Parts: sequence; C-alpha cells; structure tokens
Amino acid sequence: MKSSLHVLALLTIFFCTSLESLSASENGILLSENMLLKVADAFMEESEFYRAITEYKKFLILFPESDQGDYAVLKIGLAYYHGEEYEASVRNLENLREKYQESRYIPESMYFAGLGYWKLKKYENAKTSLDGISKSYPDSIYAPKALIASTMLDLDQDHLDNSMQDMEKLIHAYPDHPASIQARETIVLLDQYRNLPIKSEILAGVMSAIVPGSGYVYAEHYGDGITAFLINALAVAGTITAVGNENYAVAAIVGGIGLPFYFGNIYGSANAVKKWNLAARNELRNRISVTLNHDF
Repeated sequence: MKSSLHVLALLTIFFCTSLESLSASENGILLSENMLLKVADAFMEESEFYRAITEYKKFLILFPESDQGDYAVLKIGLAYYHGEEYEASVRNLENLREKYQESRYIPESMYFAGLGYWKLKKYENAKTSLDGISKSYPDSIYAPKALIASTMLDLDQDHLDNSMQDMEKLIHAYPDHPASIQARETIVLLDQYRNLPIKSEILAGVMSAIVPGSGYVYAEHYGDGITAFLINALAVAGTITAVGNENYAVAAIVGGIGLPFYFGNIYGSANAVKKWNLAARNELRNRISVTLNHDF
C-alpha cells in the first residue's frame, strides 16, 4: 500500500509539473525525457518491474534518438532479471551491447547477462560474459564483481582450478579492493573444499548388505540405521522360526515381505551417503558465498 501511494504521489507530481517542463510543437505536446524516466525509475525502485518495463519501452518509442536510450534498455534488462524473466533479460542486455557499443553501461549489462545465463544454466555463455568484463573493462566496478561471480559459477561445476584462478586474478589485479581480502579467505576455503572428505556410496551399500542398517550409521543417519536393522532382524527371525516349525508357507511369506526391506536398506544407505556428501559440499559452498559477501 505504501509502495503504491509513493508511486501515485510521484505520478501526480509528474503530471502537475510536466505542464511547465513540456514543450509544444505543431503535432501536440511532447513529454520530457527526464520526467518519463523518473516515473519508470520510481516503479523500478518500488519493485514494480513490469510497470517499469512499460514506461522504459514507452520512452524508447517516444524518444528513439535520445542519448539515454542505452540507459532505458539496460533498465529493461534489469527489470526482467529481477522479475526472474531471464530469457527476456539476457535478450535485452545483449541488445544493449549490440546497439550501443560505446555505452558506459556495457560492463553492467555484461555482468547481469552473465548472471542471467547462469540462472538459465547456460554456463558457457555465463562464463564468457563474466570473464569478458575483467578483460575488456578492467577499470569497471563490475570487474571484481564478475570475478567473484565467476568463482562461484566455476565452483558450481566443480571447476576448482578455475575458481582458484579467478580469486588469484582478483587479488593480483585489485590488491586494494575490499574483495581482495575476501578472496584470500576464499582460497583457504577452496583448499578445504578440494580436500573435503567424501564418504563412499559403494562402501555404505556393502556394509548394509552385510549388516542391515550399518550403511545408514556410516552416513550418520542413526535413526534410519536402527530402524533398518530391527525390521530386517525381525524378518530374518520370523523366517528362521517358521522354517524351524516346518511352516514353509509362512516362512516364504515373511521372507518375501522382508526381502524388499533388505534391498531397500542397501539402496537407502547408499543414497544417504550421497546426501551426506552433497550437504557437506553445500555447507562449505555457503561459507564461501558468505565470505565473498554474495548470494548467487
């Protein structure tokens, strides 16, 4: 409600003050470029992304020759990005680079295009866009940011050597940048990530095949391990008792019921180890992300 009132107030001011800032022509009244952009920016600041896009597109239609056209295109791309329309975002940000080759907004457009490609899982495109900033625009504020994003992108794909190189490049190229301190801490964490202890899924399965539930214990799923052991122990005990009483039909039924639990215990323990490994990696990845003060 507060957001809507803020934008409504701005629009009211716009229409009132525009009477003074508008210029007349033979064809009617021409809107002021700056006032129209202010309205679009206000929608953007209030996270009214699609309404902002409409205003920026209106600006491009009304002022096709404006020297602020690159700004409007950038903002459209950013609005789509924040609205999680990544295909449209990348398309507009790439369009800025093609149409306005001398624009001062190109590094920013490349940075968010890289993040957009990352969201779309187009990793090669993302890497190319992010790496291009430090190569072509090393003095841009987005160059160290791009190296940080590239580090996390490489980490997501288990390209640890590339992640290390990105951090070393950041330290070398921007020694006085606050991110260089974070980069040094990140290199230590990346070393830990490389040497992260990994549990064996095969070993967990073998353990549970020999002693049901032991693979779960290996994966530190103690409750599941105890449950698997008791269920399989009861099935075995029931089958042996039925055979001892020469009640083979009951033995077959109990054994048949217990068999899926036995194989499920093997598969489940291997899967538990897989989840343990993933959780350990994610926990360290999150620490790296926090250290770099970014959330990708």
